Amino acid sequence: LCLRSIREQDYPKEKIEIIAIDGGSIDDTLGIARLFSARTLVSADDQQNPERRKAIGLEYADNEIIAFIDSDNILPHNKWLAKMVRPFWKDERVIATQPLRYAYNKSHSLLNRYFALFGANDPIAYYFNKRDRLSWAENSWKLPGSAEDKGDYYLVKFEPGNVPTLGANGFLVRRDILLRARCSPSEFFHIDVNCDLIKLGYNTYGIVKEDIIHLTSNTFFSFMGKRLEYMKRYCLQDHSLRRYHMYHAPSDRWKLAKYIIYSLTLVKPIYDSFKGYRKVRDFAWFLHPVMCLSILFVYGFAMVDWELSSLAKRLGVRGGTYE
Repeated sequence: LCLRSIREQDYPKEKIEIIAIDGGSIDDTLGIARLFSARTLVSADDQQNPERRKAIGLEYADNEIIAFIDSDNILPHNKWLAKMVRPFWKDERVIATQPLRYAYNKSHSLLNRYFALFGANDPIAYYFNKRDRLSWAENSWKLPGSAEDKGDYYLVKFEPGNVPTLGANGFLVRRDILLRARCSPSEFFHIDVNCDLIKLGYNTYGIVKEDIIHLTSNTFFSFMGKRLEYMKRYCLQDHSLRRYHMYHAPSDRWKLAKYIIYSLTLVKPIYDSFKGYRKVRDFAWFLHPVMCLSILFVYGFAMVDWELSSLAKRLGVRGGTYE
């Protein structure tokens, strides 16, 4: 579905190059990619790290604009790509674009509707106001950065230290600008490279009044497993390589304390669920209290496991998740 939605775009075909980086799949991923005339590459570099594979794909890309379309993305209509590139030629200051929201569709699974409605797959990012999309309860720009309404997109300027989680799920960027960031496979992470660019002064983005289908997960337990792995790998194991941290400023201590209180008492998450339900009548909003509490425990477990593994290593004891 992802590849088909790209090939069906009403856009000059000669200007679209699809590069699919395979990390050792055992299904017919490569064969399917070739059916859609994708250039396929096999990465032997850390097969469980999709961020590194993005960096490898960037090395082989030739065109002026790079689009990071994840395998769980579907472009919602055939004018999508044309709309996403428009801010680049309207304003030369724009270095990247991404959709304003995740597509909401009542036919999607309960979980995917919940993620789309709140504009995030992590309630911590939601309450830190560092999520990458607007929720469907909001009518105008509410995220970090100074925004100017340009009609079909927002022209947003970000400041270092106050950046949402940019860079994935339908993110387009000028290749020559992106390569000025730390883009080696060992250092690449989609949020980090945007932080690099913003620190260098490339801070103007076009947030297009468009959405993208993001099929994050269909089952609760598979999603929680993904978040546990995300926390272990990207927030703990690779911490020293990361340039973006959700929790880094003194004010974030209070935000984290509030999130813990919200999750344990459930009052604020329930209130936000009702607030959203008044805008879009879907009971998926009411997954929010459950997600807040579950993420709190999953991330807490990851932190405890990390500390115990680190202690075991210092004591010379073999074993532990992070060896």
